[in-house]
Amino acid sequence: MENWPVILTIGGGYLLTLWVFWDIIKSRNRPQEKLFKPVLMIQGVDEVQIAKTVRQSFGKTKPGLSDRILITTGYCPVTRRQMKQSWRYLRSLVREGPRTELDIEATVNQIGRQGLLLEPVFISPRVNRTELLLLIDQGGSMIPFHRLSHRLTETALQAGRWGKTTIYYFHNCPVDYLYHDRDHLEAESITMILSQLAVQWTVVLMFSDGGAARGGLNPQRIELTKAFLGQLKQQVRAMAWLNPMPCNRWNGTSAGEIRPLVPMFEFSREGLQNAINVLRVR
Repeated sequence: MENWPVILTIGGGYLLTLWVFWDIIKSRNRPQEKLFKPVLMIQGVDEVQIAKTVRQSFGKTKPGLSDRILITTGYCPVTRRQMKQSWRYLRSLVREGPRTELDIEATVNQIGRQGLLLEPVFISPRVNRTELLLLIDQGGSMIPFHRLSHRLTETALQAGRWGKTTIYYFHNCPVDYLYHDRDHLEAESITMILSQLAVQWTVVLMFSDGGAARGGLNPQRIELTKAFLGQLKQQVRAMAWLNPMPCNRWNGTSAGEIRPLVPMFEFSREGLQNAINVLRVR
């Protein structure tokens, strides 16, 4: 029987295959040991950064320091996705350009008058003419909020649903110059910047603690900010202010004195939406 080795080899391979499949089936039916602890997934948590606010309670022996807030550099009360969603509402739609969009209502009315369709009616498409000017306070007491400001500017640029986005930086309050870069190296005069704005389309969003992070009143900062806001108001359609500090920390600080001069909102999801609603007003 010269074929016996071949038969045995084939038969052995067949049995081995059956045994492997049987072992797989049994392993599927066995209860699996949990090698990892289950992880609770929280809806709405940003994929990159989690908002971190650390509160420290100081004893009554230290008046004025009770329940002080320490903000970490990762502090982010609004997620990237939430910012993108909010930016979508910033619109000033006008019809411009060639008439390429079918006007269904006008076409139907024309058919009703003429009794037949001779030629469809076309209109210009809607265009978002909003021009966003972002003014970001950089350095000093705003250092813990640098990541937050970066995310704000990044999502605004990514939105790209309006005519133009321009970003400038300043420290404490804008005086004479604004800067194209975070390091305040490339300056441009405020007078020149304002002269180039399209008044009917430009909206301004300022991001600053207004002195609330360190507390206390700074008369010079208040007066300089007041002068700048007065100058700015004449050259733009609307403006709003986002403050990264909780609103209950504004009273008794420079931010509290600046608040009546401009719509100021705490930087939260609701605050961001309220600020954008102000900028949408014609």
